[in-house]
Amino acid sequence: MRVRLLALAFTALLPVLAVAQQKLDPAEEEDVKFEESIRNFGFVSGLAYHCLPEAERTAHEREVMKAYSGLVRLFGSDRAFFYAAAFGAGTSTSVDKAKCAGHIADFRSAMKAGSRGQ
Repeated sequence: MRVRLLALAFTALLPVLAVAQQKLDPAEEEDVKFEESIRNFGFVSGLAYHCLPEAERTAHEREVMKAYSGLVRLFGSDRAFFYAAAFGAGTSTSVDKAKCAGHIADFRSAMKAGSRGQ
């Protein structure tokens, strides 16, 4: 009986697996990569916040809000939400203090790169 249920469940999942393996068209693939980069930027922003001393966190919060506002303005609220959610995840993750300097540098270089065109 269990074997039949397992076979039935597996058969039901085959169409889902087939769709998941289909290639995205280049435009969709670029969108996915872009949204992933927004999430990564948000996560690094959260890690940097977590690494900073209390005295520097207010200034960092202003920079994060600047990034969020820019994302809303340029790319819409859905993508800005990806950033905000990833920021929250970064602030709640335990951080290896030895890597904090790298997280802060990554955040600052991303902010600098993002403000070049303005």
